[in-house]
Amino acid sequence: MLDMQAWQWIVAAAVGVASIGWMSFATVRLFTRRASAKAIVREATAFESGLAGAQIPEGVRVFDAWSYRVGARFAGRVRIAVYDERVAVAGPRVPRWLYQMWIWVQGLLLALVIPAIVTGAITLDWRWIAAAAAVFAISFSVSMGGAGLWPGLGELFVTKEGHFFALDFPRASVNQVDVGKGWSKGGLEVVLFPYKAGVDKMAGQRAVSFFAPDEHGREVRFAVDLYTQADVSELVSLLGGSVTHGSS
Repeated sequence: MLDMQAWQWIVAAAVGVASIGWMSFATVRLFTRRASAKAIVREATAFESGLAGAQIPEGVRVFDAWSYRVGARFAGRVRIAVYDERVAVAGPRVPRWLYQMWIWVQGLLLALVIPAIVTGAITLDWRWIAAAAAVFAISFSVSMGGAGLWPGLGELFVTKEGHFFALDFPRASVNQVDVGKGWSKGGLEVVLFPYKAGVDKMAGQRAVSFFAPDEHGREVRFAVDLYTQADVSELVSLLGGSVTHGSS
């Protein structure tokens, strides 16, 4: 399996370096975009947490949605409250270090699949193809396992009264509002490239995504799936965007 000619080693190494470099650049970009403002993390109010009987203040518009596992780190059910000058997103949210480790592991494993396939093609050795399939299976398991785990894990981070924690940021700091496949902007289009087309299709016309700051002053992607087309149009309008489906 490792008994290769010099040119085969050179080709395999070059493809490996390019693949890992491409993935690493995308992942670093995902976590290092600087925001124009800084969000705060606070205890969500009763109505922001969706608690029964909680009254929504006059003038506040609330949207219930399902969150994609993107840079904002929310997972599962979320509630978005739009105020005059700020926006609060409340719901299950995973720790920063855990989310970053999840992205790095699945991304680097995925990057290793490409040189393994290329090596198998230039050496005509089926064992490299088998290795590529095994590495892809591990990457897929990490990706799907984390995606399934995050909502339940995030539900652990609530107060004794059942309130979630909310990420609260200035409404003016929201930018690049998209409907549809824009959910993957900022680096995830590379990290999740084998699955992007399928998620794009699932996103359809009800996924609203945008950049906004997190509590570390980084600009991260939010992506939520709303329940009605009317909610999509209203939320996009409130966030200062326009309904241009699938913009990029």
